[in-house]
Amino acid sequence: MNNTSVWSPEVLELGEGPLTHHLRGSLVWCDINNRAMYERAFESTESRKFDLPVMPSAAGIIDDKRVLVATEIDFRVLNLDTGESEIGTRFPEDGTMRSNDGRVHPSGAFWVGTMAIDGNGAPGAIWRLLDGKLERMIDEVVVPNSICFAADGSFAYYTDTPHRAIWKIPTDPQTGDVTGEKTVFATLPDSLPGGPDGSIVDGDGNLWNARWGGSAVDVYNPGGERIASHAVPVRHPTCPSFIGNDRIVTTSATAGLTAETIGDNDGKTIQIHTPVRARQEPIVRP
Repeated sequence: MNNTSVWSPEVLELGEGPLTHHLRGSLVWCDINNRAMYERAFESTESRKFDLPVMPSAAGIIDDKRVLVATEIDFRVLNLDTGESEIGTRFPEDGTMRSNDGRVHPSGAFWVGTMAIDGNGAPGAIWRLLDGKLERMIDEVVVPNSICFAADGSFAYYTDTPHRAIWKIPTDPQTGDVTGEKTVFATLPDSLPGGPDGSIVDGDGNLWNARWGGSAVDVYNPGGERIASHAVPVRHPTCPSFIGNDRIVTTSATAGLTAETIGDNDGKTIQIHTPVRARQEPIVRP
């Protein structure tokens, strides 16, 4: 695995939601289970940690100081300069659910999936937050992941990880609303271990997907063909993101691993040394 290295050494129980913050030149990411967020400048070797009273899972850029964070109960504004947070829109859930994977649509709409906190309860959903209005868009999603979008906002990708398929669904470029039925974008063959977790779309339209339980980040072209697979030295890679204009990393997790199965790099953020053309994340409209 000479094409990888440890980019950030913090060991996270459930690393998730890495956000390329181009306005700050930094990566922002979450440790869901340990109720923490991290930030590190692209060219730095030091990370900052923000402890929260709730479980964060995904974030969107508001401006050069603030991000909007999806948690198990709400969306809240986190000031990355001061560490202070302010509660905004709340989820209309019953306390048994939490947010999971999420990303901002090119329109500024924030798509966020919810799932059972224990992973075994009722199916969750995918929600859209836009201009203060929270709407449920896609129902019956057990483990929502792989939320990402075409550059022009004309469609979204998402998955329900246990189904081992990534779907494609048309969206309104101006609002991020669903405008049609889903179709299968890619299906993982039985020969590949693990299941699809978080994804990101690069500047060439290729989808990079972290394969939970498969120790790999797979690359699919716009037609859904798997054109590359990068082995990573972690059991559970969770979601890729860009650092700078031509580098890519993935968060990972130690959740579900035991003292006998955990490796030296599990839970760390791993850089994959391969050419990539980055895309800037849209600004959220909370």
